[in-house]
Amino acid sequence: MTNFHRRSILVLGLFLCSAMRSTAAGTVPVRIALSDAMPPISFMEHGQANGMFREMLEALFEQAPGYRAEFNAYPWARAQWLLQNHQMDLFLTFPSQDRRKYAEFTRQAVFTLDYGNLVYRAGNSNADKILAANSFEDLRSLVFISQDMVAWEKENVPPFISRYSVHNPAAIMHMAYQRKTGDFFIMPVEQAIYYSNMLGYRKQLAIRKVDFIPNSQVPFHIGVRRSYSGGEQLLATLEAAMKTPGFQARRRAIEQKYRTLATAQAPQSGASRLK
Repeated sequence: MTNFHRRSILVLGLFLCSAMRSTAAGTVPVRIALSDAMPPISFMEHGQANGMFREMLEALFEQAPGYRAEFNAYPWARAQWLLQNHQMDLFLTFPSQDRRKYAEFTRQAVFTLDYGNLVYRAGNSNADKILAANSFEDLRSLVFISQDMVAWEKENVPPFISRYSVHNPAAIMHMAYQRKTGDFFIMPVEQAIYYSNMLGYRKQLAIRKVDFIPNSQVPFHIGVRRSYSGGEQLLATLEAAMKTPGFQARRRAIEQKYRTLATAQAPQSGASRLK
């Protein structure tokens, strides 16, 4: 055997050993796609994915040996397209019927957002109808400001409700408070407070909690693209991680952190009401 062949075999052996140690050390990468425009839940900050969902997933992957989370934030339509086209591996979202066509989801939700809120402008001439509504039928004459590509809205807001569609939550706020092109929208309180403060609509913010919105407690599950090699094992590992005391404690702390932020930012003006 020549020195060249000996060196080649040695290099190959070192490579294989390194690969085995890398996998054992938990460095198998999982590319995670998050929304870049849903603060404080999920957003882009200084070129990095940030927000509550990233913190939740970081805490979860700490309890998932064998994997390393790589976070990326994109416009939500693009994030979903990247997953469908094998360029991302995992997302955290509502497991709609359309998404189930290309992704397999965990049985357990990582987090649940409360969408049971009608958000509107305090000076809206139709505010009395919003305050008195006991069903979507009572809102038939009003205009709902919706967001494109949000499957939950499509599945839970009746089609007889007139819609004005925009691309992102900031645009929803502008349409409701500045342009006045619609009467109400549906949003978690944390997100509504965040955007009202950021965009200067704090004094106009009004929110009414209602109980007639179907599926208002929106579960966010982990979805892994069906074409991902080893997807079943990844899902099983993450489902087990969700049950660990370590993750449960971290999740409670993260939830409390973001509830505290929302409470601290809550509007104080009498013109801005939480109903």
